[in-house]
Amino acid sequence: MQQMTEWNVWTQRSVELLEKGYLDKLLQVYKGESDPSRPVPKEVEEKLREAYKAYEGGQNSPGAETKLVEAVLNARKKVGRSPFNHPYVPLVYYLVSEKAKKENKTLEEALQEVASKHPETIRILAKEALKRGVEALIQRLNEPPEINRQMGAMFKRWYKERLKGEIEGRLPGPTKPNIVVVSPEKSRPEQAPLIAEGEAGIIIYTGSDEALKEAAKENLGLGEKEELGTKGVDFYVIIRHGPEETWHLTGEVKFQSDFGGNQDNQKLVAEASISLDLKKRHIGIVVVDGMPVVSKFRGWDVLGKTTIVTSVLLLPDLIAELYQKGEEALGL
Repeated sequence: MQQMTEWNVWTQRSVELLEKGYLDKLLQVYKGESDPSRPVPKEVEEKLREAYKAYEGGQNSPGAETKLVEAVLNARKKVGRSPFNHPYVPLVYYLVSEKAKKENKTLEEALQEVASKHPETIRILAKEALKRGVEALIQRLNEPPEINRQMGAMFKRWYKERLKGEIEGRLPGPTKPNIVVVSPEKSRPEQAPLIAEGEAGIIIYTGSDEALKEAAKENLGLGEKEELGTKGVDFYVIIRHGPEETWHLTGEVKFQSDFGGNQDNQKLVAEASISLDLKKRHIGIVVVDGMPVVSKFRGWDVLGKTTIVTSVLLLPDLIAELYQKGEEALGL
């Protein structure tokens, strides 16, 4: 494993969090409790039971297969999730939904056309639904939403509602900088004077990833075809270290719960977000938590003095120290 002495100071500090109750503190951003179970509309359950019973009762004709798949897609439409996981369910659902929308058809009518072109796919999905049992299908619809799928929303909520207070708590003295939270999607006309006149010491931009990306490109003076050197922009913060020194901090946020598969793919995507342009004072970082920190960044060969990878728990510290120290805070 790479030695910590070769890492950026913010990566080193992230690993040191393991001795300071890292996982418990992480719950402040990524809560570990799922939301309550979600009720299933009565008509959705009844339709699923009826279609399942007809197919199970030996009426495994193409019509019965299509009816069962229709009930599965109807559940996905009305409840927002499928009664069982299968890679082809979202594909069929997309084809059916697009056809229904474009041709002003009902879900049933659109599915009939899709089924006529993909009969074997419909047959397999019906068989997969049958294997699970109708009670299991309904139980899955009742289950709380998976926590793993909520991590991005959890970060966005913390970022919008709590980051400002976390930064203020890390700045000493009675005189605090003016920290503002602004959405470029709603307040674009206010951006330029806000930055130019120095009315805020720290500006936290909130909104969609695309809006943050466009705001950063505009404020950095990048051309339309120029990129930030990142795959995505999950956050964008401006830090003014004195009247003549403005820093732009952008980043990609990841929570990796295990090794392998899609988790490793996320790491590769995240690594593409790391960039540093001292001339423009733009810092592109990766904020990553979970297994990378717990494993002390096993497999992260990209780490070095000029690559800033850090925990979300240290993001307020990084912003506060940039405001106080400027480039010195980067530990280059």
